[in-house]
Amino acid sequence: MLLEKWMKHSLFDGMDASDETTWCVELGKEAPSRLRAHWESFITRYDFNWLADAGINTVRIPLGHWIFGPPYPYHDKYGNNPHPFVEGGIDVLDSAFDWASECGIRILLDLHAAPGCQNGFDNGGIKDVCEWHTQEAYIAHSVDVLERLAERYRSASALFGIQLLNEPRWDVPTDILKAYYLRAYDAIRRHCPPERTADRLS
Repeated sequence: MLLEKWMKHSLFDGMDASDETTWCVELGKEAPSRLRAHWESFITRYDFNWLADAGINTVRIPLGHWIFGPPYPYHDKYGNNPHPFVEGGIDVLDSAFDWASECGIRILLDLHAAPGCQNGFDNGGIKDVCEWHTQEAYIAHSVDVLERLAERYRSASALFGIQLLNEPRWDVPTDILKAYYLRAYDAIRRHCPPERTADRLS
């Protein structure tokens, strides 16, 4: 659910883009059809069957802060389009939960790309940018996305957990991270109280 060039280099052939943000911006109106074709073929129900047959019981699914579509905070890398990301990812994630449930696999959701990017890597959504911690709007949107995920999947038998943020860079201030983790924890617990999740994991 998040483009990284090394995973499928052909998606980036002939392009200057280095991450999902610049990929969507560069392709513009062509991005939806190309990305949806990727979604439909890269991971399918067959893969979940294969994982279950191999004895895998949990998968981690990385996603971007745009998973629910707009609105989301603007960044200069978006250029003239305030909402460049392809919509419909949440439907793909719904399908993954259905497949996982049918195959007896659990899912760890992972906020891999936060607005403004939390690590400067392509997997953070915007390569060579690390500004997530510089704006309250970025942090607040991250918490909101996590709460919406918790609310949407709280009753899903396949939900194993929700990772609050992937690989924040070493120089993101610790106090900001601590405050964010507490806000995100409280938001998720509103929908996934410990007494319910403990029963599911036993």
